[in-house]
Amino acid sequence: MKKKVLGMALAAMMVLGLAACGEKNEDTPGGGEEVNVKVEEITEKITETLEYGAMIELDAETLLQFYELDAELLEAYDANIPMMNVTTQEYSVFKVKDAKDMDTVMAAIEKRATAVQKSFEQYLPDQYENAKNYYAEAKGNYAIFVIHDTAAVTRLFLARMSASTLAVALFFI
Repeated sequence: MKKKVLGMALAAMMVLGLAACGEKNEDTPGGGEEVNVKVEEITEKITETLEYGAMIELDAETLLQFYELDAELLEAYDANIPMMNVTTQEYSVFKVKDAKDMDTVMAAIEKRATAVQKSFEQYLPDQYENAKNYYAEAKGNYAIFVIHDTAAVTRLFLARMSASTLAVALFFI
């Protein structure tokens, strides 16, 4: 019982803590809110919750190589792949400059997911299963891509993240 109360209190604190990260923009059509959260804040939440091994952060050149995605379309991004090709675990968050480019970003994510699956299809069956259970979502100017060895945990985490922090900040899921 105490754990539930503590968990709910912590979740409420996260909601309140990140509620300040969003900026209301009166110029947004329909008077809605425009979300403006740093990509690094999102990836920090991902890495705090889901355990990852050694990762390589992609620069513009390697982003083009691994995702076939031009960094010029992005306002900000944090794309990470495993340092060694023995695991499929990776995560990336993208913020596009213009919402019209989101289809291009999501197509690049789908290509990346397919490439990871193909590279592990005959190599490591457990990692191939991980790669098939990836998570990709786009909302507004943000896109997220996660592969983790516990797909159910990943989905639960992202659902909780949506319910607590991203419902306020990013509206994922």
